[in-house]
Amino acid sequence: MPLDCPVSVQDVFGPVVDGCGSDFDFTLLFEESILFILPLIITTILAILELARRYNHQALYRGGILLALKLVSWIALLASQIAFLALISANGPRTRASTAAGGIGVALTLILTACSYVQHRNAARSSSVIVLYLLGTLPMDILRARTLWNTQNGRGVAISMICYASFKLCAFILEITWKCSHATQSGLCDAPEEKHGIIERAFMLRAIPMFSKGYRTPLQAKDLYNIDARLMNGNAKGADTSRLVTNIFTSHLPEVLDPILPRLYYLALQFAQPFLVERAIELISNPRGRNFYLNGGGLIAAYGLVYIGIGVMASTYEGKAARAATVIRADLSSRIFQQSLKLDRIVVSKDSSTTMITADVDRVQSGIRKMHDFWANLATIGIGLWLIESRLGASSLLTLAVIVGSLILTGWWSTLASKYQKRWMEAMETRLHKTVQVFKGIKSIKQMGATQPIFDLLRADRTSEIQLSKYFRLQMIAIITLSFSSLTTLPSVGLVLPVALSNGRSGQLLDARAAFAALTLFQLVSAAIQDGAAHGMQLMVGIGSLQRVQAALNQHIWKDGRRSIGNESTDSIATGSIKLSSADNSHEKEPSEKHRDRDVAVTLDKVITKWSEESDVVGKEISFNVPRNGLTVLYGPTGSGKSTLLGLMTGDSAPVSGKVSTMDQQIGFCDQPPWIANLSIRDNIVGALHFDEKMYHMVLETCALDRDIRELGDGDQHICGLNGQSVSGGQKARIALARTIYSRASLVILDDCFVGLDGRTESFILDKIFGPDGVLNARTTILATSSPKYLALANHIITIDANCNVVREGPYLDAALTINQIEQPESQHQRIAPMSLEDDDAELIRAASDANDTNKPASSEWAVYQWYFRAAGSLNFMVFLVLCSFFVVGVIYPQVFLRSWTEKTLQGQRSTLPTFYGVFFGVGSMAWIAFAGACVYLFLQMAVRVAASFHTMLLDTMLNASMEFFSTTDSGRTLNRFSQDLQIIDMELPLAFIGTTISSLTVIAQCAVIIVELPWTGFAVLGLAIALFLVFRIYLRTTRRLRLLDIELKSPVLSLLIESIDGLATVRSFGWTEWYSRRGLRVLGEAQVPFHLLQTAQITLNLWLDLLVAILAIVVVSIAIGTGNSSGGSLGLALLNIVGLGQSVRIVVHFYTSLEITLGAVARIRDFTLGTGSENIGKDEPSPDWPLKGSIQFQNVTISHSSSLPPIIEGLELNVEAGSKVAICGRTGSGKTTLANSLLQLVNVSTGKILIDGIDIATLRPKDIRSRLVALPQETLKLSVDIRKYAQIYGVPNDEDIIQGLTAVGLWPTIERAGGLDMLLTDESLSHGQRQLLGMTLACLRRGKVVLMDEPTSNVDVDIQSQLQRAVFETFADSTVVCITHQIDTILDFDLAIVLDRGKIVEQGKPRELLEKEGSRLRQLYSMQNTEAAMAEKVTGGVDVE
Repeated sequence: MPLDCPVSVQDVFGPVVDGCGSDFDFTLLFEESILFILPLIITTILAILELARRYNHQALYRGGILLALKLVSWIALLASQIAFLALISANGPRTRASTAAGGIGVALTLILTACSYVQHRNAARSSSVIVLYLLGTLPMDILRARTLWNTQNGRGVAISMICYASFKLCAFILEITWKCSHATQSGLCDAPEEKHGIIERAFMLRAIPMFSKGYRTPLQAKDLYNIDARLMNGNAKGADTSRLVTNIFTSHLPEVLDPILPRLYYLALQFAQPFLVERAIELISNPRGRNFYLNGGGLIAAYGLVYIGIGVMASTYEGKAARAATVIRADLSSRIFQQSLKLDRIVVSKDSSTTMITADVDRVQSGIRKMHDFWANLATIGIGLWLIESRLGASSLLTLAVIVGSLILTGWWSTLASKYQKRWMEAMETRLHKTVQVFKGIKSIKQMGATQPIFDLLRADRTSEIQLSKYFRLQMIAIITLSFSSLTTLPSVGLVLPVALSNGRSGQLLDARAAFAALTLFQLVSAAIQDGAAHGMQLMVGIGSLQRVQAALNQHIWKDGRRSIGNESTDSIATGSIKLSSADNSHEKEPSEKHRDRDVAVTLDKVITKWSEESDVVGKEISFNVPRNGLTVLYGPTGSGKSTLLGLMTGDSAPVSGKVSTMDQQIGFCDQPPWIANLSIRDNIVGALHFDEKMYHMVLETCALDRDIRELGDGDQHICGLNGQSVSGGQKARIALARTIYSRASLVILDDCFVGLDGRTESFILDKIFGPDGVLNARTTILATSSPKYLALANHIITIDANCNVVREGPYLDAALTINQIEQPESQHQRIAPMSLEDDDAELIRAASDANDTNKPASSEWAVYQWYFRAAGSLNFMVFLVLCSFFVVGVIYPQVFLRSWTEKTLQGQRSTLPTFYGVFFGVGSMAWIAFAGACVYLFLQMAVRVAASFHTMLLDTMLNASMEFFSTTDSGRTLNRFSQDLQIIDMELPLAFIGTTISSLTVIAQCAVIIVELPWTGFAVLGLAIALFLVFRIYLRTTRRLRLLDIELKSPVLSLLIESIDGLATVRSFGWTEWYSRRGLRVLGEAQVPFHLLQTAQITLNLWLDLLVAILAIVVVSIAIGTGNSSGGSLGLALLNIVGLGQSVRIVVHFYTSLEITLGAVARIRDFTLGTGSENIGKDEPSPDWPLKGSIQFQNVTISHSSSLPPIIEGLELNVEAGSKVAICGRTGSGKTTLANSLLQLVNVSTGKILIDGIDIATLRPKDIRSRLVALPQETLKLSVDIRKYAQIYGVPNDEDIIQGLTAVGLWPTIERAGGLDMLLTDESLSHGQRQLLGMTLACLRRGKVVLMDEPTSNVDVDIQSQLQRAVFETFADSTVVCITHQIDTILDFDLAIVLDRGKIVEQGKPRELLEKEGSRLRQLYSMQNTEAAMAEKVTGGVDVE
């Protein structure tokens, strides 16, 4: 090119120069006006706006050397601009815009310098506007320098432009340099994502350190870098859910709209591909001209820019979309958690929150993440069809009808899918709710020997759930098949009709240029249809889940129905953080009423209430007053409504009518059964309050917990476990009582919290809290009970009958009867007997440090695949693989045929038209049918088989695990196997599996086509394969750990949610709602970190693969241009497959990473089932008639709760004759329950033998032993089933027997009114005492030779205790009965009474004989109860409260 191009040819707009060498250049005027002035003006406007926004902000970073260098580079830029202006003003080449360009450059560079200074000081990251301007205009400045160099007298000006470009490069490097070392405060750079500039974010550089560390060592939670607080907690200010669907979007509008611009850029770059294909085919097909290599070089550069741009824009878009999804996930999770604390107990008892915070939240975030892809895919379809019509003519628009029909059908099927998914989710929620209940009641289930009925029940629920899922799967099959069929349908319809109507005027019916450009467009449109269908369904499902969450969170909102004493006009009092009041304060009370208010703590005025919305009313206009200070006893029979009245006082339930008034907004409440959080003993007691060491130790001593804590290895830091699984029943009651006392609440409510304690411990605690110096004497205390023995302690007694009507109210009648009358006749030092580690229930000791799943070695990858294929069926997998192969061949072969067909002459094309039609329609139809068959086989055969198989294995493993497993394993992790892992396997795994299979086969086929058409590219493909292998190796090591951490950090969320729902009444009464909300936000925020980093890792991998595909595209075009021996058809086919390869690789990455992640769920289930030992392995099955007699022998037996713990019972020798009735008594911690549980193989028998009918039970399977024995556990199983199914769990299948038994104990009228045997058992349907009575009745309907009873009458009144006593001698007349009890009255007629102390038998004999013996231990226990009948008579005044 000559160096003296005249200025006249440069002083035209062009844009391409004419008359200057090869004319491969822009004109100088175009470069100055469009490539220099326009970007500079736009940048300056944006910079001014940024400057105004940042100017008054606080300085975040110091100046330092970095700022000085930045200013120097900008000043150098300004100087070079001035030099440029001076040179062109002298004698340099100048166009009409040169002087203006120089002047504008000088002026606006000053503004950009000021913006750079302010941005450095006041902003967290570098200015995106400036960085993009510097980077984007640098190539333009180089082009301008080149043009000036080749213009007359332009060398000097060109040198100044080269200097200007060099300084711009320096400024760019300095602008993107990190400035964390100059921060003015700590923490500014804790979240790299928020501090990185736009270049680092576009190329995902923040992920490199994470990948580096993840490749070297297994990632732990502490290794993860911090993320923005907004990504962790979303909108933590509140939990408004009234308009959740709209509010969740408007609250995060910037994040939701942020992905739009990069998605538009990505869309534009995608449509540059068919133009590049056309240009490449045209360049190769035409004879070489003088600018062939220049044009070829430009084409190579264009390919590089487009494909690198696709990668960068895709990663930028996906990063912003992932950020929006993460923010909304955080916000929605926090709203669900916070709102769950505000729901009515009727709603929260269903455990729906656990499903919402897992399954629904994941669906919502998936829909949000792909929301912009949906409209972009619709735009792609429209633009693609327009471009196809411009190349093939209007006849090609027949494809529009195919697309419209597909979209209509997809929309219809998506609507059906959303409806069927809702039903599926409801069935899943039902199963999960029952699974949670089973997990909580596993001890009672094992004691009853009910593992097989429970297994059958949950497996039936799972089967029903899978059957419902098939309807949803059918819609998914239809949608996926329809979307993938576009790969063959669109090219067939779009090409065949134009070819049939072509007249061949151009010399061919269809040439390679038009054909492969159209196929490229068809490929883009087909991909858009596939993605649009999938993303549309995701969006619909996400919105459906969001609507479901909104509906669930806005029903039965809890409202405190109490009023404040002294302000009776208020609608309610404040509880926790909620304050609701009425404006009607006009009524002024009389002085006498004010005086009464000062003396009254609680008032019920004509109250009518219900247990639940469906139940009948309880009581008739109940009215009574509770005086301030001292103890008030609410006395009534079992099931009379005592707990319901307490619920009114605590605000847990609201009256139907009438008024409930209380003296204080926060109440110390001890529920029945006691609620224990999954925290340490100390944290359970202290809760949200400030730790007061003196008060704390006083409370421990008062509740007789100090000795227990000393004997625990980890002291008061001992974790209690979910539902208090790792502490005993007595310890649970005392911890809950200690929490109530520690709260310092002026109003204390106790719901029969002393049941289950032995007389000595109970007497000691009562003396400490209600004695002369009792800690609760100065407070108002309400105790609800069905036992009259506490009445002597009361200052005030309220007696109710069986229908919750008040029959007597007033002070205790005999003031002479004091606390001393119910104390045992022992000295004070004898009464304060030390407590051992074991209590009345078997104590499940948690290991000193939990086994952390994240530190266990993972299953080998191939072993997991084998396990999955075995579950799915190896033959099924082979059939599926063959069908997928047929589909890929059906997609690729028509492209290969088209290449050879377009190279034929017009005559050759016309002669082979039938073959052309047959290939496109016949092979395409084969592909469509094969794909539909593969989907049906996978979703309805393999996936259903896997879903049933995995659940069965999980359930069988859990039910056969030993009790030690439940005490040493975090409950949230186990529940995750049944919830999230099964959900992943049900929904995500089949999609990932078919996507990975199809896309992997497609990539192999596309690479093969590229190599065949351009053999030299084989080396590039080999290099690409090696690079892919290395990239995946690095990637998978990190992401597997991230996914595992994601799963594990969700476990605390589930555990805390279940815990808070279980104890909602306690949490609200203590005013701890805000504390639990803060704890929830903290664990939710921690769970967000691995989730977001996992998305970041996936986006980074996509970027790397896009860049590798860009390299391959550049290599292919370079080889085609360099060798010059390729035909237009061969190059077109190769470039078409490059376009497809770019899409296919991304699809492979997406689905394969999803497959790896979902297979992580398979690996966890495999590890759980193979790593959790069964207590029944290696044991024998007893004979069908065992036990025939029921004799029991203990021969030198030593028992402990675990092999690593000291023994509770040592050297025990005991013979129990067949048919005898034996009572085991003793104080708390004496080993009573341990002895009984040894017969059920629930504890560790380290030495000796236990024989039943002469057979050592250590040789028998524990599940058989438990099913042959009849056990009445202390804690009745809670399960949301009807009465009939509940009875079947107890082994009572006959309806008549059930009704007869319930009638005998007086429960049938209550149950009959609520639906009879079809009545659903819920927390509201029966009281705690009635539930225990129901369990006791059903257990008594079984027949067995050995009967074990563990405190069966602890929550029932005296009459029911008498009924049980009759049942023992009538129903179990020929059976051996072993009964653990504190109620001595119920065992007077037993054959043998055994008194235990510290694991030793200290006394045994006939009960009546022992009672007559002076100094007898049994007599001491009995003396505490012998005044109950008299007290009951005095209190009721002869009125029958029953």
